Amino acid sequence: MSTVNYSQFPLMRFVHWGPILSIIIYKCVTLTTLYFTEIWWPCYGSLGGFLNNTILLTLFFISFTCYLKCVIVGPGYLPLKWKPDLEEDQQYLQFCRICDGYKAPRVHHCHKCNRCVLRMDHHCPWLNTCVGHANHPYFVIFIIVSIIASIQSSILLLKTLVLVLAQYGHQILIYFPLNLTLLWITVFGLALCLTFTLSLLLYIQMKYVLKNSTTIEDWIIGKAISRREQDQSLPPFIFPYNLGRINNIKEFFAKGDGIHWKVRDECNVYDLTIEQLEQKLIKESWKKPMQVIKEYNGRWFPLVFGLCVCCQIPWTDEARMPLAVGDLVQVTRFHKYWMYGHKNLPDGSRLRGWFPKQCVTLFTKKDN
Repeated sequence: MSTVNYSQFPLMRFVHWGPILSIIIYKCVTLTTLYFTEIWWPCYGSLGGFLNNTILLTLFFISFTCYLKCVIVGPGYLPLKWKPDLEEDQQYLQFCRICDGYKAPRVHHCHKCNRCVLRMDHHCPWLNTCVGHANHPYFVIFIIVSIIASIQSSILLLKTLVLVLAQYGHQILIYFPLNLTLLWITVFGLALCLTFTLSLLLYIQMKYVLKNSTTIEDWIIGKAISRREQDQSLPPFIFPYNLGRINNIKEFFAKGDGIHWKVRDECNVYDLTIEQLEQKLIKESWKKPMQVIKEYNGRWFPLVFGLCVCCQIPWTDEARMPLAVGDLVQVTRFHKYWMYGHKNLPDGSRLRGWFPKQCVTLFTKKDN
């Protein structure tokens, strides 16, 4: 089945549940807040009401514009069949078989986008694309402005409830039938959820921005530190892109090519990629070949494997991999009830994904 080339048709990213649901939720919260506020604080009745609506609509416009730029601009992709300028530098880089080229420093292949992404942070299903070098600043600005707008919406909706509760036994100022009550509960809950989740996301993102790092690079740093704790003979690992908080912020918003990056004076351009290669070798040595003994159809909630498997699924948008009895799977990650791995297909490609742990057993030479 052919996949959509989002780099050539970026508007096709909106044909997905993530962007559709995001736009519906955001517009619902904004318009409903304006509706309730207009009842008791009309924009034509006072300067305060006019300014309130203006601020809320301005915040919505800024955040929605940043959201659209995140989706349309995309993360920025490494050119297919990319190679470093110097042939001897290829030994320090990973090779991507799908893109048929080497991965530049800070580049990672996204199996959802099916391309190598420049300075990839993570794949966001709400954007239906990755957050990377090109759209990461828009993403952070979107989060900041959305939090402010969500807080304003929450306060205005709460003020509406206070006025409704205060009017009992007095002159009715706000008519609140059942359908409006349900709408208020829904939208107020959405506004609070947006405030809480986006605030948590902003904390995580700012932590990476101040270190000039990404979510993926933070994992690599953690593994590098762990390796040196276990093996004291290894030289200390210094993250090469941490230039100090002020310079890190400048680098984050800088309009570079996404391939060449400034590094610390005591570091080499390929320090991070060399560490990745070493970690990959360790990961390859940990791979366990498993043979499929139970068929799995790829469903997210496979009831046939029991309630525990369905209730403790991996909370990620990574694919689920259908299995047939006799398949050989290379397992690279595992949870209590689920495993992640890949199997080779007849055409030479690989199929990756999660599957229930009950489906497989350790492969031995006797099984061959």
